Amino acid sequence: MMTHVPRPQVDRGFARNVGSLLVSQVLRVPITAVYFVAATRVLGVESFGRLTAVAAVVMIAAPFSALGSGALIVKYGATEPETTHRWLGAGLTISALGAVVVGALLLVLSPVLIPQGTGVAILWGLVLADFIFARAADLASSVFVAREEMRVTAFCQVLLPALRLLAAAILLLTPSPVGLGTWVLALVLSSALSGAICLTLAVRAVGRPVLGLAPFRGHWREALLFSVGIGTQNAHNDVDKAMLGRLDGPAGAGVYGAAYRFIDTAWLPVRALFGAAWPRFFRYAREGNSSLIPFVRAIAGPALLYSLTATVGLIVLAGILVPLLGEAYAESVPLLRVLGVVVLLRCLYYLPADVLTGMGRQGLRTIIQLVVLATNVGLNLWLIPRFGVWGAAWSTLACEAALAMALWIALAVSVRHPVPQERRDV
Repeated sequence: MMTHVPRPQVDRGFARNVGSLLVSQVLRVPITAVYFVAATRVLGVESFGRLTAVAAVVMIAAPFSALGSGALIVKYGATEPETTHRWLGAGLTISALGAVVVGALLLVLSPVLIPQGTGVAILWGLVLADFIFARAADLASSVFVAREEMRVTAFCQVLLPALRLLAAAILLLTPSPVGLGTWVLALVLSSALSGAICLTLAVRAVGRPVLGLAPFRGHWREALLFSVGIGTQNAHNDVDKAMLGRLDGPAGAGVYGAAYRFIDTAWLPVRALFGAAWPRFFRYAREGNSSLIPFVRAIAGPALLYSLTATVGLIVLAGILVPLLGEAYAESVPLLRVLGVVVLLRCLYYLPADVLTGMGRQGLRTIIQLVVLATNVGLNLWLIPRFGVWGAAWSTLACEAALAMALWIALAVSVRHPVPQERRDV
């Protein structure tokens, strides 16, 4: 009698994919670090704070302009490969329409969303860079995530920051002083070049995208859930920076944003691991808990070990901020020592969140994120006017911990009481 031998959960292909994404993140660390240091020194605390606050607003709104199209490319490109080019075309179409609609809404709300005295040209520049050009690169990258061709995904992920750094270097070589407007213009041009290159690679791989919204027919609810989920996640990560820009001023947002950039950099390797795992969450979830749970266990250990190590490293090495960025960022040092634990907390909530999405429980994930986001906004409204950047820091830590706890409880319940395939919300 033949016995069933289960498929290995972490095979060589997955290991290569993780390795490719890890290499890209390792390359991105010095690139983003140099770009960040250049921005803080060239722009100064106030202008860098304005850039941080406006970029946070744009990042929160960006998923709503794309309507979850990147996630849909990954899901259906992984499970129905023949539809990838159609989903790519739909993603490009909805992104262009969304940039106009959401961009106009941001313009109307700009007096209450961005720091006072910040020109709307800065907002429009970042909308153009992130909603259109960087989005094209992101959609192209999603094509290769779905195909598990992570070497090309890695190239796309490195290309955008590399071109932005190149544009910054060109600015620094010019004799004229560099203002915030010039910096944003360089960001727009470098994003456009990155989007064009990555999109060309995607077209060669899956064929010419079919523009139009036909693939969304019958999937609007699913797209909206992905959009709200990703937007809520971005808001959870960036709402403190946006609110600091309004409630505490650009200088506070600059100091806080500087500390947070180191956290984002330390997070990159775990992001690589979860990025490689995402298409497999969808596949293994269809096969049931016997395939999904061993895979989750296999990646959880390395992710948690690294996150804990990175947290300790940030706390110990926080003092390097002043030599790197200058005395104007001295207050970022104690902030980083407190916020360093965010790397570990992110790992603790991203893992169950992505597994819930793979299991078809995106709606449950989104509800939890919305509740925690509302709590985060309320705490920031209360704490920032009283304690400035420290109010934002304590609010962040409390909400990150609450989000991790709630998502793990939701995952435990979902594993014990799985939803039938026909009743899943994604």
